[in-house]
Parts: sequence; structure tokens; C-alpha cells
Amino acid sequence: MSSPGQIITRQGDRLIVATSLSNTHPNTVRCAQRKKLPPLAIGDWVTWEPTGDNEGVITTLEERKSLLARPDPFNQRKKPIAANVEQIVIVTAPEPGVDLLQIDQIMVAAEATSIASIIVINKSDLLTAESRDKMDEKLHHYRNLDTQILWTSTKTSNGIEPLQQQLTDKSSVLVGPSGAGKSSIIKQLLPDHEIAIGALSAGISKGKHTTSVSTLYQLNGGGSLIDSPGIREFGIWDLDEETIRNGFREFDEYAGRCRFSNCRHLNEPGCAISEAVTAGELSAGRVENYRQLISK
Repeated sequence: MSSPGQIITRQGDRLIVATSLSNTHPNTVRCAQRKKLPPLAIGDWVTWEPTGDNEGVITTLEERKSLLARPDPFNQRKKPIAANVEQIVIVTAPEPGVDLLQIDQIMVAAEATSIASIIVINKSDLLTAESRDKMDEKLHHYRNLDTQILWTSTKTSNGIEPLQQQLTDKSSVLVGPSGAGKSSIIKQLLPDHEIAIGALSAGISKGKHTTSVSTLYQLNGGGSLIDSPGIREFGIWDLDEETIRNGFREFDEYAGRCRFSNCRHLNEPGCAISEAVTAGELSAGRVENYRQLISK
């Protein structure tokens, strides 16, 4: 008899399917998948059939609402890593450092898949009032795009409750560099789970890669959260130039104003985007990031 379920993690060549949505101890079954099915991702809703004691086989993949993927190093196809995500939570921190180019790359990929994004500045306890003001100034143009910015500290628990509210009743995925504190945030949100937490190397300030298996967690107040090691690698590798440009929504206001209809907004004469930067209407840093992304 077939039953519905959701893929929450992997164990070797088997997929772990939750048959109930308990946030602490969901009922699960270890499943193989039918060869006719495409590669499956954490977050996929599926239908499975039992084959033995706590064993089964996935027979059907339900329609996906969204899909995040990354390059497969062994071929030219996409490797799915998270499905049915409604919201990308971009986690960054003063240590190892806030990378605005990485933020913009993730936001472009989110825009291309119609997934909302928010920015979380973790380890905010490391910032002085002056350094926080400077960072806030660097991020102000994201607020102009109606992108929510949250400041959190897992050391003091500041900002964790507003983040929890933002995650409630949504399917979210954590994205960000190793060392930004994603696992520590999950531990704060889900204290009953065993979450592997790494640390920054004092010598080189690079995060240890603690998350080795993609996992979907059910949140206490409703909603779900995916933490995945591969999610760091997804991005714009398969997006054309127009799609990347559409990811910079603030450019829309200047559409059709350039001297040349095929203007790429690089350094062409009469470029409305360049003129807007000179006039202080657009962020010079974000426009430079756009130019770097289309040059990749």
C-alpha cells in the first residue's frame, strides 16, 4: 500500500522519508528509489511503498513548488539539493566576514526561482556600536529592496526570537559560508536536537565544515528548515545574462533609458545604470557586483 512522506535526509544510498511531521522524533522509513525517478532532493514530497521492516521504495515524486540545485562535478546536469523551499535565509557574520558579492549571488539565484530571501547578520555581539553602524550602512540598499535584515547572536540569544517568527509556517533553507554560525542558530531554534557545531580556526579565521549531511528539521512553531553543506555551492552557474540582470530589481526603473538598446550596463557610453551610480541613485557596490556576476 502506498503512503505519502517527505525526504528529510540521506543515509548512504538510502533516503530517509518522514511519515509524520513531529519536530523531535518523526516516524521515518529508509527508502530506495525507483530507477525511473529523477534525482531526488531533501524536501521532496514523495509516495513510497513498504518492502520490509522499516524499509521501503519511493515510487512517485510529487510536483515541486521550487528547486535549488548545484553543478554535478561528474556531468553537466543539475544536482538537486533542496526542494519546496519558500524562503532562503542568508546567514553571514563579521567573522569570517560579510561577503556582499556572495549575498548578491544568492539573491539573484533566489529571484530566478521566485524564492524570497532574508539576510541574517549573525555573531552581532562581535560588533561595536560604531562597526555595526558601518555595516548597517553597507546593507541599507537591501532594505530599499524590501529585503528584511535581522541581527542575531547565538551567544546572547539576541535576535533569535524575531528570526523564529520569520521562519514560522514557512519552508526555509539556511545559506551561508562555513563559520557563520548556521549550526549554532539551528541549535538555538531546536534545542532538543543534536546539532554538530564547529568553530573558527583562530589561526586562519576559516570555518570548519561541520554539516556533512543535508537535513530537514521541523520547527516547533510550524514550518521547516533545511541545513545543507551543498547549498553553499548553488548559485548562478546556469543562469543567462538576462536572468542575472532581472535579479537586480532596482535596475527596472532605468529600463529603456540607456543610449543603446543592447546595453549590458558595463561601461558603455550613455548607460543609465552608470549614470544612476554617479548621481547616487544606485549602490556602486551592488552595480559592481552585478558586473562581476555576468562576467563569471
